Amino acid sequence: MKQRIAPMQRASLRLIAPLITGLALLILPIMAQAQSPFSAAVYVNDDAITNYEITQKRRFLEFIGAGGSDPQELALERAIEDRLQLQEAERLGGRMTPDQITDGMNEFAARAQLTADEMLAQMQQAGIDRETFVSFIQAGVLWRELVQATYGAQINITETQIDQALSVEGVQPSTEVLISEIFLPTDAQYADAVARIVPQLQRIRSETEFSNAARQVSVAPTAAAGGRIDRWINLSAMPEAVGNAMRDAAIGRVVGPIEVPGALAFFQLRARRDSRSVPVSQVEITYYRAPLPGGRSDANMALVQRMRGQIDQCSDFPGTVLRDLPELPDSAVVQLAQIQTEIDAATRSELERLNPGQISANLVEGDNLVVLMLCRRTITGEGVPDRAAVRMALLNRALEGYGMVYLQRLRAEADIRQP
Repeated sequence: MKQRIAPMQRASLRLIAPLITGLALLILPIMAQAQSPFSAAVYVNDDAITNYEITQKRRFLEFIGAGGSDPQELALERAIEDRLQLQEAERLGGRMTPDQITDGMNEFAARAQLTADEMLAQMQQAGIDRETFVSFIQAGVLWRELVQATYGAQINITETQIDQALSVEGVQPSTEVLISEIFLPTDAQYADAVARIVPQLQRIRSETEFSNAARQVSVAPTAAAGGRIDRWINLSAMPEAVGNAMRDAAIGRVVGPIEVPGALAFFQLRARRDSRSVPVSQVEITYYRAPLPGGRSDANMALVQRMRGQIDQCSDFPGTVLRDLPELPDSAVVQLAQIQTEIDAATRSELERLNPGQISANLVEGDNLVVLMLCRRTITGEGVPDRAAVRMALLNRALEGYGMVYLQRLRAEADIRQP
């Protein structure tokens, strides 16, 4: 049976219908405005950013491969930042001529090995209009000029910073290991004791055992630290037998004995990692070398210990050695700058275990204890930027840091609101 609407209900509907119609007439324009591409998505200091601009920004970011995991949210954030940058630049008198805009577009397109016209054509196919590209260039160029004018005088790029940027420490080698070491003397008077110790070291399987043994029997400077070398070491710079054994060895493996000048060496693998390669043919090592007469005597070992406490930088090395050993001729202390592959294996292995500014005194040649001090590792050869280019890169990196803080302050002070 069909239900019938009572007369009272029909009367109520006749009264409500005009209200519903009127409400719909009010709501529909608001809904249409909210969905309009040219309505405001957000206001930045009363300056509207439209839905269309957000869509364009999202397409542009995706076009250059920077869309992120949430392209729409990232586009909104970047649009707000661009608007803040433009507002601040214009407030302080920043302007761009048409030629400057063209130059900026050409420079950006050249990074993708395109002309500006070719990039604009590809953008058009992706639904990105020219004004979006122009706005991106304006915001970027004006902001860089503003940050440069505001903070450039505060930035001083030193020669030491350039040296560090050109050093190997900034580029990780291909396969690196963390190791601990034990050095046993090969002097005749220790022969019987060393013969008894070697089989015991070869049976070690744990870091604790190796550490305890290093403290008890190692003559290396790392003995007090349980033989630990707290620096990642490039396998290619180690003796071939050690490098090959450690390339695929289980963590904890002990390799040795390895004969080095004046000592027998044992190494334990603590960790291994793979990373970006630096050809050893492009690594130049600068270091000091001094032979101390008397080999591994108590006097020489005490002298080395004093040197470690007194020498803070490589320039102090010659004076300190010659002052404490006046019988040495000046020519005995030499500074060398050699490509890594040109250095003899024993010296190369010692230097590889050092950080810049550290001293090694493990090698014995004849009656001399060889003291080495690492100054720096520098990348050299074809493809390495010159110092002027490195200086500019460091300056730009510093300016980016200042600019980030500047932008964060602008954002904190801005009135950013939804419509």
